[in-house]
Amino acid sequence: MGIPAMKNKKLILASAGAALAGGLLLAVPLTAAADPGSTTAAKSGVAMAPLSQRTGTSVSVSPGANGVATVTCPAGTIVTGGGGQTSAFDIFITDSFASGNGWAVRGSNRGTTVQTIRAVAICIG
Repeated sequence: MGIPAMKNKKLILASAGAALAGGLLLAVPLTAAADPGSTTAAKSGVAMAPLSQRTGTSVSVSPGANGVATVTCPAGTIVTGGGGQTSAFDIFITDSFASGNGWAVRGSNRGTTVQTIRAVAICIG
């Protein structure tokens, strides 16, 4: 009885291996087609909405304090992502998130001087 059970396990493992190999072969063309440098969409005549980067004003954060900086996308556009900028190595962005139709970042100043943070939003439309 041990031998038939062993054959079944080998068959299952072989099937799983074949399915995995097939999945890997499918992943290569999908990855290549998703290349951001590809001009396929432009050649096919598909219109692409323009992207813009918006940078908010600098927010001063005192030593040992936390601060929040925000930026809003222009009317008629939609926020698709974002991030933040800091003025030095001793102020850290602790949170980065969408806020309404814009982006917000929280920063924590662990230094001994006033530092700044700024939010950056990527807008489409």
